[in-house]
Amino acid sequence: MINLLSDESKKDIRAAKTNAILLNYMLVLGFGVLFLGFICTGVYIILTNTQASAEKLIVDNAARDSSQGAVQAQSAALRASLATAKGIFDQEVIYSQFIVNLTNLMPSGVVLNTLSISAATFGTPTTLQFFARTTEDALALKVKLEGSPYFSNISFQSLSNTNNGQSNAYPVSATVALTISKSIAK
Repeated sequence: MINLLSDESKKDIRAAKTNAILLNYMLVLGFGVLFLGFICTGVYIILTNTQASAEKLIVDNAARDSSQGAVQAQSAALRASLATAKGIFDQEVIYSQFIVNLTNLMPSGVVLNTLSISAATFGTPTTLQFFARTTEDALALKVKLEGSPYFSNISFQSLSNTNNGQSNAYPVSATVALTISKSIAK
């Protein structure tokens, strides 16, 4: 095949083809820019809506927090009242529990003669008088009292076989000096 076109025409045809390719690239690039513009606009709208809803949530939470302030103040007042009540209950002495714990420590054959206690009795030296059937029962009482966490500084002040007019069933009289722990009445 013989090419009869002049060199000038050949250059023009090549330039036209190149221009057509460049035009196609520019169209694709233009559509790409438009597409990215739409995406950026969509993202901007979404972020603006998210910001508005977050600011509304912050305002709602601030309002809710201010209404919770009264509840928090009430809970702090209640906590302080409970601490005061706990302090009062820690000082409470349950005398019936004292008697139960003491009688649980006393061996069979031992009875308590008299009992006079008050809140001041705890932690200070006190004397208690017991009557026992035998001297061994009185000694067993001392051993049990010494093994108990409720009493300390335990010693006999007197131990005699005469009960000074008391019942013949318990002829041994024992006067015990001891210090009573407050934990016995809890």
